[in-house]
Amino acid sequence: MSVGDSKTVTIPSEKAYGHYYEGKVINFPANRIPTDIEPEVGMHLQLQTRDGQPFVVRVIEVYEEHVRIDANPPLAGQDLVFDIELMAINS
Repeated sequence: MSVGDSKTVTIPSEKAYGHYYEGKVINFPANRIPTDIEPEVGMHLQLQTRDGQPFVVRVIEVYEEHVRIDANPPLAGQDLVFDIELMAINS
Protein backbone atom coordinates (compact mmCIF):
# COMPACT_ATOMS: atom_id res chain seq x y z
CA MET A 1 0.00 0.00 0.00
CA SER A 2 1.01 3.61 -0.55
CA VAL A 3 0.05 6.66 1.51
CA GLY A 4 -3.60 7.48 0.85
CA ASP A 5 -4.49 3.95 -0.24
CA SER A 6 -7.33 2.16 1.51
CA LYS A 7 -8.62 -1.38 1.44
CA THR A 8 -10.93 -3.74 3.25
CA VAL A 9 -9.49 -6.88 4.84
CA THR A 10 -11.75 -9.74 5.92
CA ILE A 11 -10.59 -12.43 8.32
CA PRO A 12 -12.91 -15.47 8.23
CA SER A 13 -14.26 -16.64 11.58
CA GLU A 14 -12.27 -19.88 11.53
CA LYS A 15 -9.04 -17.85 11.42
CA ALA A 16 -10.24 -15.31 14.00
CA TYR A 17 -12.18 -16.47 17.09
CA GLY A 18 -13.33 -19.76 15.59
CA HIS A 19 -16.72 -21.28 15.03
CA TYR A 20 -19.66 -20.80 17.38
CA TYR A 21 -20.31 -24.04 19.28
CA GLU A 22 -23.75 -24.74 20.76
CA GLY A 23 -22.03 -27.19 23.12
CA LYS A 24 -20.46 -24.21 24.92
CA VAL A 25 -23.92 -23.00 25.92
CA ILE A 26 -24.97 -24.71 29.15
CA ASN A 27 -27.36 -24.48 32.06
CA PHE A 28 -25.41 -23.60 35.19
CA PRO A 29 -27.05 -24.29 38.57
CA ALA A 30 -28.17 -21.02 40.16
CA ASN A 31 -27.21 -22.30 43.62
CA ARG A 32 -23.54 -22.42 42.51
CA ILE A 33 -23.45 -18.66 41.95
CA PRO A 34 -22.33 -16.69 45.03
CA THR A 35 -25.29 -15.14 46.84
CA ASP A 36 -23.84 -11.62 46.51
CA ILE A 37 -24.07 -11.84 42.70
CA GLU A 38 -27.44 -11.25 41.03
CA PRO A 39 -27.05 -12.65 37.51
CA GLU A 40 -28.45 -10.56 34.65
CA VAL A 41 -28.60 -11.16 30.91
CA GLY A 42 -25.41 -9.84 29.31
CA MET A 43 -23.38 -10.06 32.51
CA HIS A 44 -19.95 -11.67 32.33
CA LEU A 45 -18.92 -14.14 35.01
CA GLN A 46 -15.56 -15.73 35.64
CA LEU A 47 -15.57 -19.47 36.27
CA GLN A 48 -12.75 -21.97 36.73
CA THR A 49 -11.97 -25.24 35.02
CA ARG A 50 -11.44 -28.33 37.18
CA ASP A 51 -7.72 -27.59 37.22
CA GLY A 52 -8.27 -23.99 38.38
CA GLN A 53 -7.87 -22.14 35.07
CA PRO A 54 -10.16 -19.09 34.86
CA PHE A 55 -12.44 -18.46 31.88
CA VAL A 56 -15.18 -15.94 31.18
CA VAL A 57 -18.78 -16.76 30.27
CA ARG A 58 -21.72 -14.53 29.33
CA VAL A 59 -25.16 -14.88 30.93
CA ILE A 60 -27.77 -15.29 28.18
CA GLU A 61 -30.87 -16.30 30.20
CA VAL A 62 -31.76 -16.33 33.89
CA TYR A 63 -34.20 -18.79 35.47
CA GLU A 64 -34.98 -19.61 39.08
CA GLU A 65 -33.18 -22.99 39.04
CA HIS A 66 -30.38 -22.25 36.58
CA VAL A 67 -28.58 -19.61 34.57
CA ARG A 68 -27.94 -20.25 30.88
CA ILE A 69 -24.35 -19.28 30.07
CA ASP A 70 -22.34 -19.05 26.87
CA ALA A 71 -18.61 -19.84 26.99
CA ASN A 72 -18.00 -18.98 23.32
CA PRO A 73 -15.84 -15.91 22.65
CA PRO A 74 -18.13 -12.91 21.94
CA LEU A 75 -17.04 -12.77 18.27
CA ALA A 76 -17.06 -16.54 17.65
CA GLY A 77 -18.69 -17.43 14.36
CA GLN A 78 -18.29 -13.94 12.93
CA ASP A 79 -15.97 -12.81 10.16
CA LEU A 80 -13.86 -9.80 11.12
CA VAL A 81 -13.90 -6.93 8.62
CA PHE A 82 -11.36 -4.12 8.81
CA ASP A 83 -11.35 -0.97 6.68
CA ILE A 84 -7.73 0.19 6.51
CA GLU A 85 -6.33 3.48 5.23
CA LEU A 86 -2.59 4.16 5.16
CA MET A 87 -2.22 7.68 6.52
CA ALA A 88 1.58 8.06 6.70
CA ILE A 89 4.86 6.21 6.70
CA ASN A 90 7.39 7.22 9.35
CA SER A 91 11.00 6.51 8.58
